[in-house]
Parts: sequence; C-alpha cells; structure tokens
Amino acid sequence: MRTEKVRVIGVDLGYDTIKMMSKGKKIMFPSLADEEEEGILLEKSLEVLRTSDNLLTNFDPSKIIIKIQDKAITGYNDQNFKAYRVGDYVLNQRSSSIAYSLSDKKYEEPEEFAKLLSGICLLFPKADKIIIKNLVTGLPIKYYEKHKESFKNKLESDFNVKIKNTRNQFVSKTIEVRKATIIPQGLASYYDFIMNDEGLVTKNIEGGFGIVDLGGLTIDCVAFNDGELIKESPISFSDGVRTRIFKKIQDSLDIDISQDLIKRQILANKDYIKVRNERYQFKKIKESTIDKLARDIALQLKNRWESYLMIDKILITGGATVLLFESINNYLPDFPCEKINNNPQFSNCRGYVKLGKALIRKREEELKSKLKERKLKALEEVAATKEG
Repeated sequence: MRTEKVRVIGVDLGYDTIKMMSKGKKIMFPSLADEEEEGILLEKSLEVLRTSDNLLTNFDPSKIIIKIQDKAITGYNDQNFKAYRVGDYVLNQRSSSIAYSLSDKKYEEPEEFAKLLSGICLLFPKADKIIIKNLVTGLPIKYYEKHKESFKNKLESDFNVKIKNTRNQFVSKTIEVRKATIIPQGLASYYDFIMNDEGLVTKNIEGGFGIVDLGGLTIDCVAFNDGELIKESPISFSDGVRTRIFKKIQDSLDIDISQDLIKRQILANKDYIKVRNERYQFKKIKESTIDKLARDIALQLKNRWESYLMIDKILITGGATVLLFESINNYLPDFPCEKINNNPQFSNCRGYVKLGKALIRKREEELKSKLKERKLKALEEVAATKEG
C-alpha cells in the first residue's frame, strides 16, 4: 500500500468550477455531480485492450466515476457504496444547458463530497491511502456562519472510495482528513495577495482595500482595513458571469447550445459558435452584457463602500477577471483597481494553501516555545533543588 501524506491542501468548492492545489499540483473541473445508475455503462463497459500495470493508476479527468461508501456521508453504519458521475462526464453527452446547484445546503449534499473526493484522488493517483493533515477551504460569506461547523465536522472523517480508471476498473482508496480549516471565502484572495508561497506575509497590509471575487455563479465583495474585515462591507450577488453573460448570449442565439460551450469559446477568444458548418456570432451581445455587469458591480461598490474613506484600492480576482477587469476599472475612477495576473481562477486555492502553511508554522512555533519553557522550568527546578 502506498500512503501519501499531505500537510495542506487548498480546496475551492466553487459553484461553477472545482479547484484544488497541493504539493505544487492543481486540478480544475466543472462543479457538477450526478448519482449514477448501476447499469451497463457503469459495470459492463468494453475494456481498453492494454496490458500496462500503470493503467491501474491512470484516470481520465473527463470521465470521472466515483463510488463513495455511504457511512462517510450519512454518518450511519451503512457499508454500501453509491456511484456518481463528476465534472466533465456530466457534460460530455449534452449540448444543451445543464443546471449548476446554487443551494445554500449544497455543502451537506453527497454530490459535493463526490466532487471533493474525486479531486483528491486525481491529485494523488498513485496513492492507496491519502492522509491530509489540514484541508483548507471556504464558504461564501452569506453561508459561512450557518454551515461552517456542520461542514467542518463532515470533512474531518475517513472516506472509503472507489474511482474508475482508464481500464474501466474501480481502484479502492482511503482518504483521511485529520483537520479542516474553513474561512469566509473572500479572505482567501486576501491571503493570496499578502503572502508568498511559503505563507509568509510579504506585502504591506496597512490601510484599506476591497476584494471583488468574480465567480461563474456568484460574485462576492469584501473589504479590509489594516488587516481586519470591515463588518458592513460584504456584498454578495446571487448571480454571476454565467447568468449575466453566458445565459444572455445563449438566449440570443437561435440554437439551444450550452453555456459551457459558450464559455469555452469566449475563453478561446472566439465570438461565435459553429454548428454543422454554420456560424452563430455573439460579439455584440457579449460586449454589451460585460459592460452592463461591470457597471452594476461598480454601482453597488460605490453605494456601499464610498463612505469607507480608508479603502484605497480594490483587488479584482476570480475566473472572470479576464473578461471584466478593464470595464470595472473604468467605472471606478475613485477606487484604483488591481488584478491578480497569476492565474486568477486559482487565487482562492493559493490563498487556502498559503494560510494552511502559515497555520502549520504558527503551530510548530508554539510547540517549540512550550518545549523551551518546559526546559527552562526543569533547569530552574534542578537549580532550586541544588540550592536547597
């Protein structure tokens, strides 16, 4: 059995995409999971005719099927396994739209754990057992207080899973999460901004600045002053880029094409969809919806934050930064905007990992300090004994 010991893993369980980072590796896939029926596709697929033993640990990220033992999710002593399709495998046979969950209870649903455990398996494909010392993740600010304790309790557990490899065989894995750290989601990009890769603070955090996290299905804004959260500053939009841009484009077209295909085209700098040799252009509607969303975000920030004179700048992050940064910056002349250029989609993940490293260092320093105190106390007691 090969055991992989992980000191810290950063997990961004986004509404639109799942992102994970650990040990310099990262993974991202659509935030989708469906319970899979036990049937011909799952159990009797034609095997790939290859003989390499390496295929036992080869997994196709576009065809994730995972089985999870029920007791890890329900808490009951149920030894049965349930199977789930995850990520792109939910999309790959659909050209029309598919619904992403916006439920505030999604953090308690088994599908969320199917996504989480699939990502961990794919990050460490060769391990039979994965021991995670600290899993760091976040919850949207509006759900944080309500769900943080129950989510933490569910995460800190042992999970028995079986994940399908490229030979259509299920490989068993055990995942042990010893500690889960959950923070308000807006803080993650803050830690990414002020810390280096070792979790050491390297940027001056005096003064105030805001963070705008541009997600696919949600947009979260939060502001800090001298490293402290400004309590009345959080703003959450119940719809994000997917609803405000991709859906508008989708509705304007004469074909029922999925928002995910539209997203893929936009990120590839293509303002059209090609179906059966016919092009469907959407440049005009794309530009107008980007402009309107940027204007609406800027208006909300002005209305809420203009009275906070300590806010000097705004940090724009999240996967939609590439689409919206210039427009938001133009609409906020009184708030100089800055963006995270290094793969902004992974900013939250990097922030979680950096925070995890900082917490481990703090804990180690505390233990060293206590050990030093004990040694000094022991020496003092020996000295006192001799004097007596």
